[in-house]
Amino acid sequence: MCFSVEASDIIMTYGSPGATDSTVANSSVFNFDNLTLGVQNNVVWSGVGTYDSLSITAANQYGGAADAAYPNGSPYAVQSTSASLGGVSSTTLSLNASAAYFGMWWSAGDAPNTLTFYSGGNQIAQFTVANLMSALPGTYLGNPTPGPNFGNDSSEPFAFINFYGYDGTTFDKIVVSNNSSSGFEYDNDTVRNGAYGTDPSDLSTLPGVPVEYIVNNGAAIVYGPGTPPIPVPEPPTVSLLGLAGVVGLMKLGRSQRGQTSL
Repeated sequence: MCFSVEASDIIMTYGSPGATDSTVANSSVFNFDNLTLGVQNNVVWSGVGTYDSLSITAANQYGGAADAAYPNGSPYAVQSTSASLGGVSSTTLSLNASAAYFGMWWSAGDAPNTLTFYSGGNQIAQFTVANLMSALPGTYLGNPTPGPNFGNDSSEPFAFINFYGYDGTTFDKIVVSNNSSSGFEYDNDTVRNGAYGTDPSDLSTLPGVPVEYIVNNGAAIVYGPGTPPIPVPEPPTVSLLGLAGVVGLMKLGRSQRGQTSL
């Protein structure tokens, strides 16, 4: 029997321990490397979109992914109400065109961290990082960046997280927020307009370990350890999917964990 997954579905997965970059092919990356430290307004991501306000800090124990220019950790963004962290509690990334994929290296995870996705001015999904923190095993604890920060902040998780628009879902605005004095540290923002499965380089399952599935901007299905990979919809049958695996996971999530509203 075929089932239809409701509109406005976004699935979150996390990458391998120590990974700081996306594995999604033909995507655009913004690494904050060329920005001046401190608060920056109206930052343009060429060809992709604009950040209304960013607080940029130098690499430290809490974040800053390594790259060719900064082998010991690069500048990164942080959201917080704390003046010492820039006092920018919320950043909006407005995209020039609708996208179906977004990823970021999230570091030094704190429970108040929240990502909200919008399309045409309407909220379509919201993820609280508290759910992700509980799903990550101990192999994700501590800063994985080579150099003096390696292994520091060993009580907090560091992971690359992916957000996939599913069943035709796209978004044009992403809000990163932290309404407390702790930090939402992140780096290597990654966007792709095309849905996963539309590029010849894409695999038959979504990359990463499934963590959470926001269905129709409502119930959140939280996946447990050992959840199998989620199949990618195959055009042109995107709206009528034979997703026995996904439906089974949804039923399992409801029966074992219940549905959680975010």
